[in-house]
Amino acid sequence: MKCVKVSVIVVAAGTGSRFGYERNKLFYPLCGEPVLTHTLRHIFAARSVSEVVIVHSRIDEKEIRRLVDDLHPIQPVRYALGGAEREDSVYNGLMAVSRDMDVVMVHDGARPFAGPDWYDQGAAMMETAKAAIYGIPLKDTVKVRGDDGRLHTLNRSRLVAAQTPQIFHRDLLVEAHEHARAEGIQATDDASLVEAMGVPVVILEGSEKNRKVTTRDDIPILSLYMKGREVQRIGTGYDVHRLKEGRRLVLGGVEIPFERGLDGHSDADVVIHAIMDALLGAAGLRDIGTYFPDTDQAFKDISSLVLLEKVRHLLREKCCRIVNLDVTLLAQRPKIKPYVPQMIANIAEALRIPKAAVSVKATTTEKLGFVGREEGMAAQAAAMVLSYQ
Repeated sequence: MKCVKVSVIVVAAGTGSRFGYERNKLFYPLCGEPVLTHTLRHIFAARSVSEVVIVHSRIDEKEIRRLVDDLHPIQPVRYALGGAEREDSVYNGLMAVSRDMDVVMVHDGARPFAGPDWYDQGAAMMETAKAAIYGIPLKDTVKVRGDDGRLHTLNRSRLVAAQTPQIFHRDLLVEAHEHARAEGIQATDDASLVEAMGVPVVILEGSEKNRKVTTRDDIPILSLYMKGREVQRIGTGYDVHRLKEGRRLVLGGVEIPFERGLDGHSDADVVIHAIMDALLGAAGLRDIGTYFPDTDQAFKDISSLVLLEKVRHLLREKCCRIVNLDVTLLAQRPKIKPYVPQMIANIAEALRIPKAAVSVKATTTEKLGFVGREEGMAAQAAAMVLSYQ
Protein backbone atom coordinates (compact mmCIF):
# COMPACT_ATOMS: atom_id res chain seq x y z
CA MET A 1 0.00 0.00 0.00
CA LYS A 2 1.61 3.27 -1.14
CA CYS A 3 1.01 6.71 0.33
CA VAL A 4 -1.23 5.14 2.95
CA LYS A 5 -3.29 7.62 4.95
CA VAL A 6 -3.50 6.80 8.65
CA SER A 7 -5.94 8.11 11.22
CA VAL A 8 -5.32 7.44 14.92
CA ILE A 9 -8.32 7.32 17.24
CA VAL A 10 -7.25 8.17 20.79
CA VAL A 11 -9.72 6.91 23.37
CA ALA A 12 -9.72 9.53 26.16
CA ALA A 13 -13.33 9.58 27.33
CA GLY A 14 -13.03 7.41 30.44
CA THR A 15 -13.37 8.54 34.04
CA GLY A 16 -10.68 6.31 35.52
CA SER A 17 -12.79 5.45 38.57
CA ARG A 18 -10.31 2.75 39.62
CA PHE A 19 -7.52 5.31 39.55
CA GLY A 20 -8.94 7.38 42.40
CA TYR A 21 -8.40 10.86 40.94
CA GLU A 22 -10.85 13.76 41.08
CA ARG A 23 -10.43 14.25 37.32
CA ASN A 24 -9.88 12.09 34.27
CA LYS A 25 -6.75 10.05 35.02
CA LEU A 26 -5.28 11.20 31.70
CA PHE A 27 -4.67 14.60 33.30
CA TYR A 28 -2.67 13.07 36.14
CA PRO A 29 0.95 14.34 36.06
CA LEU A 30 3.52 11.81 34.90
CA CYS A 31 6.99 13.31 35.31
CA GLY A 32 5.45 16.77 35.36
CA GLU A 33 3.11 16.48 32.37
CA PRO A 34 -0.35 14.96 31.94
CA VAL A 35 -0.40 11.32 30.88
CA LEU A 36 -2.29 12.31 27.73
CA THR A 37 0.41 14.83 26.77
CA HIS A 38 3.00 12.05 26.61
CA THR A 39 0.64 9.86 24.59
CA LEU A 40 -0.20 12.53 22.03
CA ARG A 41 3.36 13.79 21.66
CA HIS A 42 4.40 10.35 20.35
CA ILE A 43 1.46 10.19 17.95
CA PHE A 44 2.08 13.67 16.55
CA ALA A 45 5.74 12.77 15.99
CA ALA A 46 4.94 9.67 13.91
CA ARG A 47 5.72 10.12 10.21
CA SER A 48 2.89 7.85 9.10
CA VAL A 49 0.04 9.59 10.94
CA SER A 50 -2.17 11.75 8.70
CA GLU A 51 -4.80 12.80 11.24
CA VAL A 52 -5.79 12.24 14.85
CA VAL A 53 -9.27 11.81 16.30
CA ILE A 54 -9.60 12.30 20.05
CA VAL A 55 -12.65 10.83 21.74
CA HIS A 56 -13.43 12.74 24.92
CA SER A 57 -16.14 13.35 27.47
CA ARG A 58 -18.02 16.62 27.31
CA ILE A 59 -16.56 17.82 30.61
CA ASP A 60 -12.96 17.31 29.43
CA GLU A 61 -13.27 18.80 25.94
CA LYS A 62 -11.95 22.30 26.75
CA GLU A 63 -8.92 21.00 28.67
CA ILE A 64 -8.04 18.44 25.99
CA ARG A 65 -8.25 21.04 23.23
CA ARG A 66 -5.93 23.28 25.17
CA LEU A 67 -3.51 20.42 25.74
CA VAL A 68 -3.50 19.67 22.00
CA ASP A 69 -2.91 23.34 21.14
CA ASP A 70 0.13 23.37 23.41
CA LEU A 71 1.65 20.51 21.41
CA HIS A 72 1.28 22.31 18.04
CA PRO A 73 0.55 19.19 15.95
CA ILE A 74 1.19 19.32 12.22
CA GLN A 75 -1.65 16.87 11.58
CA PRO A 76 -5.31 17.92 11.64
CA VAL A 77 -7.03 16.92 14.88
CA ARG A 78 -10.70 16.00 15.05
CA TYR A 79 -12.83 15.52 18.15
CA ALA A 80 -15.69 13.17 19.00
CA LEU A 81 -17.80 12.67 22.11
CA GLY A 82 -17.44 9.40 23.97
CA GLY A 83 -20.25 6.90 24.48
CA ALA A 84 -21.58 4.81 27.32
CA GLU A 85 -19.05 2.02 26.74
CA ARG A 86 -15.57 1.94 25.24
CA GLU A 87 -16.95 0.24 22.14
CA ASP A 88 -19.40 3.12 21.68
CA SER A 89 -16.62 5.68 22.09
CA VAL A 90 -14.47 4.02 19.44
CA TYR A 91 -17.45 3.87 17.08
CA ASN A 92 -18.09 7.59 17.55
CA GLY A 93 -14.43 8.25 16.83
CA LEU A 94 -14.59 6.01 13.78
CA MET A 95 -17.50 8.03 12.43
CA ALA A 96 -15.35 11.19 12.77
CA VAL A 97 -12.46 9.72 10.75
CA SER A 98 -11.97 11.36 7.34
CA ARG A 99 -13.43 9.25 4.53
CA ASP A 100 -10.18 9.20 2.58
CA MET A 101 -8.22 7.44 5.33
CA ASP A 102 -6.92 3.98 4.42
CA VAL A 103 -5.90 2.76 7.87
CA VAL A 104 -7.31 3.40 11.33
CA MET A 105 -5.39 2.81 14.53
CA VAL A 106 -7.10 2.74 17.92
CA HIS A 107 -5.00 3.68 20.92
CA ASP A 108 -5.71 4.06 24.62
CA GLY A 109 -4.93 7.58 25.81
CA ALA A 110 -3.69 5.96 29.02
CA ARG A 111 -0.75 4.24 27.28
CA PRO A 112 1.92 6.97 27.18
CA PHE A 113 4.88 4.82 26.12
CA ALA A 114 3.89 3.78 22.59
CA GLY A 115 6.53 5.71 20.65
CA PRO A 116 6.28 7.14 17.11
CA ASP A 117 7.82 3.97 15.68
CA TRP A 118 4.86 1.92 16.93
CA TYR A 119 2.56 3.81 14.54
CA ASP A 120 5.02 3.77 11.66
CA GLN A 121 5.61 0.03 12.02
CA GLY A 122 1.87 -0.60 12.26
CA ALA A 123 1.21 1.38 9.09
CA ALA A 124 3.88 -0.59 7.21
CA MET A 125 2.28 -3.86 8.36
CA MET A 126 -0.96 -2.93 6.62
CA GLU A 127 0.69 -3.57 3.25
CA THR A 128 0.33 -7.31 3.90
CA ALA A 129 -2.23 -7.59 6.71
CA LYS A 130 -5.81 -6.48 7.29
CA ALA A 131 -5.54 -6.16 11.05
CA ALA A 132 -2.75 -6.16 13.62
CA ILE A 133 -2.25 -5.66 17.32
CA TYR A 134 0.73 -5.26 19.60
CA GLY A 135 1.01 -7.92 22.25
CA ILE A 136 3.35 -9.43 24.84
CA PRO A 137 3.56 -13.00 26.18
CA LEU A 138 2.11 -13.53 29.63
CA LYS A 139 4.62 -14.24 32.38
CA ASP A 140 2.17 -15.40 35.02
CA THR A 141 0.21 -18.62 35.00
CA VAL A 142 -3.44 -17.86 34.28
CA LYS A 143 -6.28 -19.86 35.80
CA VAL A 144 -9.98 -19.81 34.99
CA ARG A 145 -12.70 -20.55 37.50
CA GLY A 146 -15.29 -22.84 35.95
CA ASP A 147 -19.03 -22.90 36.57
CA ASP A 148 -18.41 -25.71 39.03
CA GLY A 149 -16.08 -23.49 41.06
CA ARG A 150 -12.99 -25.45 40.12
CA LEU A 151 -9.87 -23.83 38.69
CA HIS A 152 -8.59 -24.68 35.23
CA THR A 153 -5.08 -23.73 34.11
CA LEU A 154 -4.62 -22.24 30.66
CA ASN A 155 -1.63 -22.93 28.46
CA ARG A 156 0.50 -19.86 29.12
CA SER A 157 2.64 -20.39 26.03
CA ARG A 158 -0.38 -19.64 23.84
CA LEU A 159 -1.57 -16.52 25.71
CA VAL A 160 -0.86 -12.94 24.67
CA ALA A 161 -1.68 -9.71 26.50
CA ALA A 162 -3.09 -7.31 23.92
CA GLN A 163 -1.88 -3.71 23.80
CA THR A 164 -2.62 -0.68 21.69
CA PRO A 165 -2.36 0.82 19.15
CA GLN A 166 -4.42 -1.73 17.25
CA ILE A 167 -4.27 -1.30 13.49
CA PHE A 168 -6.92 -2.00 10.85
CA HIS A 169 -7.90 -1.24 7.30
CA ARG A 170 -10.55 1.43 7.76
CA ASP A 171 -13.32 -0.36 5.86
CA LEU A 172 -12.74 -3.53 7.86
CA LEU A 173 -13.00 -1.78 11.20
CA VAL A 174 -16.18 0.02 10.17
CA GLU A 175 -17.68 -3.29 9.05
CA ALA A 176 -16.63 -4.98 12.30
CA HIS A 177 -18.26 -2.31 14.45
CA GLU A 178 -21.45 -2.32 12.38
CA HIS A 179 -21.59 -6.11 12.65
CA ALA A 180 -21.06 -5.97 16.42
CA ARG A 181 -23.81 -3.38 16.86
CA ALA A 182 -26.22 -5.43 14.77
CA GLU A 183 -25.43 -8.69 16.60
CA GLY A 184 -25.14 -7.20 20.09
CA ILE A 185 -21.50 -8.25 20.39
CA GLN A 186 -19.53 -6.56 23.15
CA ALA A 187 -15.76 -6.59 23.48
CA THR A 188 -13.01 -4.90 25.44
CA ASP A 189 -10.86 -4.25 22.38
CA ASP A 190 -11.41 -3.70 18.67
CA ALA A 191 -9.46 -6.73 17.54
CA SER A 192 -12.11 -8.91 19.17
CA LEU A 193 -14.74 -7.47 16.84
CA VAL A 194 -12.60 -8.26 13.81
CA GLU A 195 -11.90 -11.75 15.14
CA ALA A 196 -15.67 -12.31 15.48
CA MET A 197 -15.89 -11.91 11.71
CA GLY A 198 -13.25 -14.59 11.15
CA VAL A 199 -10.54 -12.16 10.00
CA PRO A 200 -6.99 -13.11 11.09
CA VAL A 201 -5.14 -10.59 13.26
CA VAL A 202 -1.35 -10.28 13.10
CA ILE A 203 0.52 -9.91 16.39
CA LEU A 204 3.36 -7.38 16.51
CA GLU A 205 5.92 -7.43 19.30
CA GLY A 206 4.82 -5.17 22.13
CA SER A 207 6.69 -4.02 25.21
CA GLU A 208 6.35 -4.17 28.97
CA LYS A 209 6.87 -0.40 28.96
CA ASN A 210 3.67 0.11 26.98
CA ARG A 211 1.79 -0.16 30.22
CA LYS A 212 -1.73 1.20 30.60
CA VAL A 213 -2.36 3.61 33.45
CA THR A 214 -5.13 1.89 35.39
CA THR A 215 -4.36 2.42 39.09
CA ARG A 216 -2.04 4.71 41.05
CA ASP A 217 0.44 1.83 41.29
CA ASP A 218 1.16 2.23 37.57
CA ILE A 219 2.47 5.81 37.92
CA PRO A 220 5.69 5.02 39.87
CA ILE A 221 6.54 2.25 37.40
CA LEU A 222 6.04 4.46 34.35
CA SER A 223 7.95 7.26 36.07
CA LEU A 224 10.89 4.91 36.55
CA TYR A 225 10.82 4.05 32.84
CA MET A 226 10.91 7.71 31.95
CA LYS A 227 13.40 8.82 34.59
CA GLY A 228 15.89 6.32 33.33
CA ARG A 229 16.84 9.00 30.80
CA GLU A 230 16.70 11.82 33.32
CA VAL A 231 19.50 14.39 33.62
CA GLN A 232 19.37 17.39 35.95
CA ARG A 233 20.45 20.71 34.45
CA ILE A 234 20.77 24.16 36.04
CA GLY A 235 20.76 27.55 34.30
CA THR A 236 21.15 31.15 35.43
CA GLY A 237 19.87 34.38 33.95
CA TYR A 238 20.61 38.07 34.49
CA ASP A 239 18.96 41.08 32.91
CA VAL A 240 19.10 44.89 33.27
CA HIS A 241 16.82 47.62 31.95
CA ARG A 242 17.02 51.41 32.31
CA LEU A 243 14.13 53.33 33.89
CA LYS A 244 12.53 55.87 31.56
CA GLU A 245 9.74 58.44 31.69
CA GLY A 246 6.61 57.62 29.72
CA ARG A 247 7.03 53.84 29.92
CA ARG A 248 4.82 51.34 31.76
CA LEU A 249 6.45 49.40 34.57
CA VAL A 250 5.76 45.72 33.96
CA LEU A 251 7.30 43.14 36.29
CA GLY A 252 6.43 39.46 36.25
CA GLY A 253 3.61 40.22 33.82
CA VAL A 254 2.02 42.70 36.27
CA GLU A 255 1.66 46.38 35.45
CA ILE A 256 2.69 48.30 38.57
CA PRO A 257 1.81 51.96 39.17
CA PHE A 258 5.04 54.01 39.10
CA GLU A 259 6.26 57.29 37.66
CA ARG A 260 8.63 55.55 35.26
CA GLY A 261 8.87 52.26 33.43
CA LEU A 262 11.63 50.07 32.05
CA ASP A 263 12.95 50.86 28.60
CA GLY A 264 13.26 48.13 25.98
CA HIS A 265 12.10 46.75 22.64
CA SER A 266 9.43 44.57 24.26
CA ASP A 267 7.64 45.49 27.48
CA ALA A 268 11.11 45.26 29.13
CA ASP A 269 9.91 42.93 31.88
CA VAL A 270 13.26 42.37 33.55
CA VAL A 271 11.90 39.60 35.79
CA ILE A 272 10.62 37.51 32.89
CA HIS A 273 13.73 38.15 30.81
CA ALA A 274 15.99 36.80 33.55
CA ILE A 275 13.79 33.71 33.86
CA MET A 276 13.86 33.15 30.11
CA ASP A 277 17.66 33.23 29.99
CA ALA A 278 17.90 30.89 32.98
CA LEU A 279 15.59 28.36 31.31
CA LEU A 280 17.34 28.58 27.96
CA GLY A 281 20.69 28.09 29.66
CA ALA A 282 19.46 25.09 31.61
CA ALA A 283 18.24 23.51 28.38
CA GLY A 284 21.57 24.10 26.64
CA LEU A 285 20.05 26.68 24.29
CA ARG A 286 21.24 30.17 23.37
CA ASP A 287 20.20 33.49 24.98
CA ILE A 288 16.91 35.32 24.45
CA GLY A 289 18.47 37.76 21.98
CA THR A 290 19.04 34.85 19.61
CA TYR A 291 15.38 33.86 19.53
CA PHE A 292 13.76 37.28 20.08
CA PRO A 293 16.13 39.93 18.65
CA ASP A 294 15.37 43.60 19.30
CA THR A 295 15.72 44.21 15.56
CA ASP A 296 12.56 42.18 14.85
CA GLN A 297 9.45 44.38 14.79
CA ALA A 298 7.32 41.33 15.60
CA PHE A 299 8.55 41.64 19.18
CA LYS A 300 8.03 45.42 19.48
CA ASP A 301 6.18 46.13 22.77
CA ILE A 302 5.19 42.46 23.01
CA SER A 303 4.28 41.03 26.40
CA SER A 304 7.22 39.10 27.82
CA LEU A 305 4.76 36.48 29.04
CA VAL A 306 4.10 35.64 25.38
CA LEU A 307 7.84 35.22 24.88
CA LEU A 308 8.01 33.06 28.01
CA GLU A 309 5.43 30.71 26.50
CA LYS A 310 7.60 30.47 23.38
CA VAL A 311 10.54 29.52 25.60
CA ARG A 312 8.39 26.78 27.12
CA HIS A 313 7.87 25.36 23.64
CA LEU A 314 11.62 25.49 22.98
CA LEU A 315 12.25 23.53 26.17
CA ARG A 316 9.62 20.98 25.25
CA GLU A 317 11.31 20.40 21.91
CA LYS A 318 14.50 19.66 23.86
CA CYS A 319 12.58 17.20 26.09
CA CYS A 320 13.16 19.34 29.16
CA ARG A 321 10.77 19.62 32.10
CA ILE A 322 10.95 22.58 34.47
CA VAL A 323 11.49 21.64 38.12
CA ASN A 324 11.62 25.06 39.73
CA LEU A 325 12.54 28.72 39.27
CA ASP A 326 14.01 31.26 41.69
CA VAL A 327 14.17 34.92 40.66
CA THR A 328 15.30 38.01 42.56
CA LEU A 329 14.45 41.55 41.47
CA LEU A 330 16.92 44.31 42.34
CA ALA A 331 14.99 47.59 42.63
CA GLN A 332 15.15 50.52 45.02
CA ARG A 333 11.51 51.39 44.40
CA PRO A 334 8.59 50.62 44.26
CA LYS A 335 7.73 47.97 46.80
CA ILE A 336 6.56 44.89 44.91
CA LYS A 337 5.45 42.64 47.76
CA PRO A 338 1.72 43.20 47.07
CA TYR A 339 2.21 42.10 43.46
CA VAL A 340 4.30 38.96 44.04
CA PRO A 341 1.37 36.47 44.20
CA GLN A 342 0.10 37.62 40.79
CA MET A 343 3.62 37.51 39.33
CA ILE A 344 3.98 33.92 40.48
CA ALA A 345 0.57 33.04 39.05
CA ASN A 346 1.47 34.63 35.69
CA ILE A 347 4.78 32.82 35.43
CA ALA A 348 3.32 29.47 36.46
CA GLU A 349 0.49 29.83 33.94
CA ALA A 350 2.82 30.72 31.06
CA LEU A 351 5.09 27.76 31.82
CA ARG A 352 2.32 25.30 32.80
CA ILE A 353 4.00 24.52 36.11
CA PRO A 354 2.67 24.62 39.70
CA LYS A 355 2.88 27.96 41.49
CA ALA A 356 4.81 26.19 44.23
CA ALA A 357 7.63 25.72 41.70
CA VAL A 358 8.09 29.49 41.31
CA SER A 359 9.81 31.83 43.77
CA VAL A 360 9.87 35.61 43.26
CA LYS A 361 11.77 37.88 45.66
CA ALA A 362 12.95 41.47 45.65
CA THR A 363 15.73 43.41 47.31
CA THR A 364 17.14 46.92 47.28
CA THR A 365 20.84 47.70 46.93
CA GLU A 366 20.85 50.09 49.91
CA LYS A 367 20.98 53.00 47.43
CA LEU A 368 24.25 51.76 45.96
CA GLY A 369 25.00 51.54 42.25
CA PHE A 370 22.67 52.20 39.30
CA VAL A 371 19.84 50.38 41.07
CA GLY A 372 20.29 52.43 44.21
CA ARG A 373 20.36 55.64 42.20
CA GLU A 374 17.08 54.49 40.56
CA GLU A 375 18.58 54.59 37.10
CA GLY A 376 17.36 51.09 36.34
CA MET A 377 16.39 47.67 37.62
CA ALA A 378 18.00 44.26 37.38
CA ALA A 379 16.93 40.68 37.97
CA GLN A 380 18.76 37.41 38.39
CA ALA A 381 17.22 33.97 38.10
CA ALA A 382 18.10 30.32 38.56
CA ALA A 383 16.27 27.43 36.96
CA MET A 384 16.44 23.67 37.24
CA VAL A 385 15.14 21.41 34.51
CA LEU A 386 15.09 17.67 33.93
CA SER A 387 16.23 16.54 30.51
CA TYR A 388 14.94 13.24 29.12
CA GLN A 389 17.17 13.08 26.07
